[in-house]
Amino acid sequence: MAKHGTMRSEVKGGVATLFLDRPDKKNALSTELFEDLVETLAAWRRDDSVAAVVITGTEDYFSAGLDLDTMNWKSEENRLRWYDATYYGYLELLEYPKPTIAAVAGPTFGGGCDIAVFCDIRISSPNARFGFPQIRFGLTPFVDPLQRIVGQSQAKLLVLTGRRIDAPEALRIGLIDEIAPEGQLLTTAQGMAAEIASTTVPTVVRTTEMLRRSWAMDPMAAYVYGHVQYRDVHWNPEISDRMLAARAKVGAGSR
Repeated sequence: MAKHGTMRSEVKGGVATLFLDRPDKKNALSTELFEDLVETLAAWRRDDSVAAVVITGTEDYFSAGLDLDTMNWKSEENRLRWYDATYYGYLELLEYPKPTIAAVAGPTFGGGCDIAVFCDIRISSPNARFGFPQIRFGLTPFVDPLQRIVGQSQAKLLVLTGRRIDAPEALRIGLIDEIAPEGQLLTTAQGMAAEIASTTVPTVVRTTEMLRRSWAMDPMAAYVYGHVQYRDVHWNPEISDRMLAARAKVGAGSR
Protein backbone atom coordinates (compact mmCIF):
# COMPACT_ATOMS: atom_id res chain seq x y z
CA MET A 1 0.00 0.00 0.00
CA ALA A 2 0.98 3.68 -0.40
CA LYS A 3 3.47 3.04 -3.18
CA HIS A 4 4.30 6.75 -3.42
CA GLY A 5 5.08 7.02 0.28
CA THR A 6 2.68 9.88 1.01
CA MET A 7 1.01 8.12 3.93
CA ARG A 8 1.50 5.47 6.61
CA SER A 9 -1.04 3.03 7.98
CA GLU A 10 -1.70 0.57 10.78
CA VAL A 11 -4.46 -1.86 11.74
CA LYS A 12 -5.23 -2.78 15.34
CA GLY A 13 -8.34 -4.14 17.03
CA GLY A 14 -10.58 -3.70 14.00
CA VAL A 15 -9.47 -0.08 13.49
CA ALA A 16 -7.39 0.96 10.50
CA THR A 17 -5.58 4.27 10.81
CA LEU A 18 -4.25 6.14 7.82
CA PHE A 19 -1.72 8.91 8.48
CA LEU A 20 -1.19 11.52 5.77
CA ASP A 21 2.59 11.86 5.74
CA ARG A 22 4.02 14.75 3.76
CA PRO A 23 5.55 16.78 6.61
CA ASP A 24 7.58 19.00 4.31
CA LYS A 25 4.33 20.17 2.69
CA LYS A 26 2.01 20.02 5.72
CA ASN A 27 0.23 17.18 3.93
CA ALA A 28 -0.63 19.28 0.89
CA LEU A 29 -2.56 17.22 -1.62
CA SER A 30 -0.75 15.86 -4.66
CA THR A 31 -1.61 13.41 -7.40
CA GLU A 32 0.47 10.78 -5.63
CA LEU A 33 -1.33 11.32 -2.31
CA PHE A 34 -4.74 10.72 -3.88
CA GLU A 35 -3.45 7.62 -5.65
CA ASP A 36 -2.08 6.30 -2.36
CA LEU A 37 -5.40 7.10 -0.66
CA VAL A 38 -7.35 5.01 -3.16
CA GLU A 39 -4.87 2.13 -3.02
CA THR A 40 -4.82 2.03 0.79
CA LEU A 41 -8.58 2.27 1.27
CA ALA A 42 -9.28 -0.26 -1.48
CA ALA A 43 -7.07 -2.83 0.28
CA TRP A 44 -9.23 -2.52 3.42
CA ARG A 45 -12.60 -2.81 1.68
CA ARG A 46 -12.84 -6.59 1.98
CA ASP A 47 -10.41 -7.01 4.84
CA ASP A 48 -12.48 -8.51 7.66
CA SER A 49 -9.91 -7.36 10.20
CA VAL A 50 -10.97 -3.76 9.47
CA ALA A 51 -14.34 -2.44 10.65
CA ALA A 52 -13.66 1.31 10.70
CA VAL A 53 -11.05 3.69 9.32
CA VAL A 54 -9.47 6.78 10.89
CA ILE A 55 -7.83 9.30 8.54
CA THR A 56 -5.52 11.77 10.24
CA GLY A 57 -2.40 13.89 9.96
CA THR A 58 -0.61 15.19 13.05
CA GLU A 59 -1.67 17.07 16.18
CA ASP A 60 -0.49 20.26 14.41
CA TYR A 61 -2.01 19.97 10.93
CA PHE A 62 -4.26 17.80 8.82
CA SER A 63 -3.71 19.23 5.34
CA ALA A 64 -2.77 22.64 4.00
CA GLY A 65 -4.87 21.92 0.92
CA LEU A 66 -3.79 21.75 -2.68
CA ASP A 67 -0.08 21.36 -3.38
CA LEU A 68 0.41 24.24 -5.79
CA ASP A 69 3.38 22.47 -7.38
CA THR A 70 0.89 19.86 -8.59
CA MET A 71 -0.79 22.48 -10.74
CA ASN A 72 2.41 22.99 -12.72
CA TRP A 73 1.52 20.31 -15.24
CA LYS A 74 4.23 19.45 -17.71
CA SER A 75 1.90 17.56 -20.01
CA GLU A 76 -1.75 16.84 -20.67
CA GLU A 77 -1.09 13.34 -19.38
CA ASN A 78 -0.12 14.76 -15.98
CA ARG A 79 -3.19 16.97 -15.94
CA LEU A 80 -5.51 14.04 -16.70
CA ARG A 81 -3.75 11.92 -14.10
CA TRP A 82 -4.54 14.60 -11.49
CA TYR A 83 -8.18 14.70 -12.53
CA ASP A 84 -8.46 10.91 -12.29
CA ALA A 85 -6.66 10.79 -8.94
CA THR A 86 -8.93 13.38 -7.32
CA TYR A 87 -12.09 11.95 -8.86
CA TYR A 88 -11.45 8.42 -7.65
CA GLY A 89 -10.01 9.59 -4.33
CA TYR A 90 -13.13 11.43 -3.24
CA LEU A 91 -15.37 8.78 -4.80
CA GLU A 92 -13.67 6.09 -2.73
CA LEU A 93 -14.54 8.03 0.43
CA LEU A 94 -18.07 8.79 -0.73
CA GLU A 95 -18.91 5.14 -1.41
CA TYR A 96 -16.71 3.51 1.20
CA PRO A 97 -18.52 0.53 2.77
CA LYS A 98 -17.04 1.01 6.24
CA PRO A 99 -17.31 4.07 8.50
CA THR A 100 -14.57 6.67 8.09
CA ILE A 101 -13.54 9.12 10.78
CA ALA A 102 -11.52 12.23 9.94
CA ALA A 103 -9.32 13.25 12.89
CA VAL A 104 -8.11 16.73 12.03
CA ALA A 105 -5.93 19.39 13.61
CA GLY A 106 -4.55 22.77 12.65
CA PRO A 107 -4.93 23.73 8.99
CA THR A 108 -7.70 21.68 7.37
CA PHE A 109 -8.04 23.64 4.18
CA GLY A 110 -9.27 23.22 0.62
CA GLY A 111 -9.10 19.62 -0.53
CA GLY A 112 -8.05 18.62 2.98
CA CYS A 113 -11.32 20.02 4.28
CA ASP A 114 -13.06 18.13 1.47
CA ILE A 115 -11.48 14.86 2.63
CA ALA A 116 -12.84 15.52 6.12
CA VAL A 117 -16.29 16.38 4.74
CA PHE A 118 -16.38 13.18 2.67
CA CYS A 119 -15.73 11.11 5.81
CA ASP A 120 -18.66 9.88 7.88
CA ILE A 121 -17.57 11.45 11.16
CA ARG A 122 -15.27 14.40 11.90
CA ILE A 123 -13.35 14.94 15.14
CA SER A 124 -10.99 17.87 15.57
CA SER A 125 -8.42 19.15 17.99
CA PRO A 126 -9.03 22.57 19.59
CA ASN A 127 -6.50 24.16 17.22
CA ALA A 128 -8.20 23.08 13.99
CA ARG A 129 -9.11 25.64 11.34
CA PHE A 130 -11.31 25.00 8.33
CA GLY A 131 -11.93 26.69 5.01
CA PHE A 132 -11.88 26.58 1.23
CA PRO A 133 -9.21 29.12 0.17
CA GLN A 134 -9.03 27.63 -3.33
CA ILE A 135 -12.03 29.69 -4.38
CA ARG A 136 -9.80 32.76 -4.24
CA PHE A 137 -7.81 31.21 -7.09
CA GLY A 138 -11.03 30.79 -9.03
CA LEU A 139 -11.33 27.06 -8.30
CA THR A 140 -14.65 25.53 -7.28
CA PRO A 141 -15.09 23.47 -4.10
CA PHE A 142 -17.40 20.52 -3.52
CA VAL A 143 -20.72 21.91 -2.30
CA ASP A 144 -22.05 18.43 -1.64
CA PRO A 145 -21.91 16.65 0.77
CA LEU A 146 -20.94 19.88 2.59
CA GLN A 147 -24.44 21.36 2.30
CA ARG A 148 -26.01 18.13 3.54
CA ILE A 149 -23.85 18.36 6.66
CA VAL A 150 -24.04 22.05 7.59
CA GLY A 151 -27.12 23.11 5.62
CA GLN A 152 -27.16 25.20 2.48
CA SER A 153 -27.01 28.56 4.24
CA GLN A 154 -23.79 27.81 6.14
CA ALA A 155 -22.34 26.06 3.08
CA LYS A 156 -22.89 29.24 1.07
CA LEU A 157 -20.97 31.29 3.62
CA LEU A 158 -18.03 28.90 3.46
CA VAL A 159 -17.79 28.29 -0.29
CA LEU A 160 -18.70 31.77 -1.56
CA THR A 161 -16.46 33.78 0.77
CA GLY A 162 -13.53 31.43 1.36
CA ARG A 163 -13.56 32.49 4.99
CA ARG A 164 -11.83 30.36 7.59
CA ILE A 165 -13.45 29.17 10.81
CA ASP A 166 -12.09 27.72 14.03
CA ALA A 167 -13.06 24.50 15.81
CA PRO A 168 -15.79 25.96 18.07
CA GLU A 169 -17.52 27.56 15.08
CA ALA A 170 -17.16 24.35 13.07
CA LEU A 171 -18.80 22.46 15.93
CA ARG A 172 -21.59 25.05 16.18
CA ILE A 173 -22.56 24.74 12.51
CA GLY A 174 -22.19 20.95 12.48
CA LEU A 175 -19.10 20.73 10.30
CA ILE A 176 -17.42 18.62 12.98
CA ASP A 177 -19.02 16.25 15.47
CA GLU A 178 -16.67 16.56 18.43
CA ILE A 179 -13.66 18.51 19.69
CA ALA A 180 -11.12 16.23 21.33
CA PRO A 181 -9.17 17.35 24.41
CA GLU A 182 -5.81 18.94 23.70
CA GLY A 183 -3.29 16.28 22.68
CA GLN A 184 -5.93 13.53 22.59
CA LEU A 185 -7.08 13.75 18.97
CA LEU A 186 -5.88 10.35 17.76
CA THR A 187 -6.84 8.60 21.00
CA THR A 188 -10.34 10.04 20.80
CA ALA A 189 -10.83 9.11 17.14
CA GLN A 190 -9.44 5.61 17.54
CA GLY A 191 -11.57 5.11 20.64
CA MET A 192 -14.70 5.99 18.70
CA ALA A 193 -13.62 3.71 15.85
CA ALA A 194 -13.10 0.90 18.36
CA GLU A 195 -16.66 1.40 19.64
CA ILE A 196 -17.89 1.05 16.07
CA ALA A 197 -15.71 -2.00 15.43
CA SER A 198 -17.11 -3.77 18.50
CA THR A 199 -20.48 -4.16 16.77
CA THR A 200 -19.08 -6.58 14.12
CA VAL A 201 -18.02 -5.88 10.55
CA PRO A 202 -21.26 -7.16 8.91
CA THR A 203 -23.40 -4.89 11.07
CA VAL A 204 -21.13 -1.90 10.48
CA VAL A 205 -21.18 -2.39 6.71
CA ARG A 206 -24.97 -2.82 6.54
CA THR A 207 -25.67 0.15 8.79
CA THR A 208 -23.30 2.36 6.82
CA GLU A 209 -25.05 1.32 3.62
CA MET A 210 -28.47 2.06 5.10
CA LEU A 211 -27.36 5.52 6.20
CA ARG A 212 -26.04 6.23 2.73
CA ARG A 213 -28.91 4.83 0.62
CA SER A 214 -31.96 5.60 2.77
CA TRP A 215 -31.26 9.31 2.45
CA ALA A 216 -32.51 9.29 -1.14
CA MET A 217 -35.51 6.99 -0.56
CA ASP A 218 -39.10 7.79 0.28
CA PRO A 219 -40.11 6.74 3.85
CA MET A 220 -41.78 3.47 2.84
CA ALA A 221 -38.87 2.38 0.64
CA ALA A 222 -36.44 3.26 3.42
CA TYR A 223 -38.48 1.24 5.91
CA VAL A 224 -38.60 -1.85 3.69
CA TYR A 225 -34.89 -1.54 2.89
CA GLY A 226 -34.05 -1.21 6.59
CA HIS A 227 -36.14 -4.24 7.50
CA VAL A 228 -34.47 -6.37 4.82
CA GLN A 229 -31.06 -5.43 6.24
CA TYR A 230 -32.28 -6.20 9.78
CA ARG A 231 -33.60 -9.59 8.70
CA ASP A 232 -30.56 -10.58 6.68
CA VAL A 233 -28.02 -9.72 9.36
CA HIS A 234 -29.63 -12.28 11.69
CA TRP A 235 -28.27 -15.04 9.47
CA ASN A 236 -24.69 -14.12 10.32
CA PRO A 237 -23.29 -16.82 12.68
CA GLU A 238 -21.21 -14.32 14.68
CA ILE A 239 -24.26 -12.20 15.41
CA SER A 240 -26.34 -15.26 16.32
CA ASP A 241 -23.63 -16.35 18.75
CA ARG A 242 -23.58 -12.88 20.34
CA MET A 243 -27.34 -12.93 20.82
CA LEU A 244 -27.24 -16.38 22.41
CA ALA A 245 -24.42 -15.30 24.72
CA ALA A 246 -26.40 -12.21 25.76
CA ARG A 247 -29.46 -14.38 26.44
CA ALA A 248 -27.38 -16.70 28.58
CA LYS A 249 -26.09 -13.77 30.64
CA VAL A 250 -29.61 -12.43 31.18
CA GLY A 251 -30.76 -15.89 32.22
CA ALA A 252 -27.91 -16.06 34.72
CA GLY A 253 -28.90 -12.70 36.16
CA SER A 254 -25.97 -10.81 34.63
CA ARG A 255 -26.23 -7.78 32.34
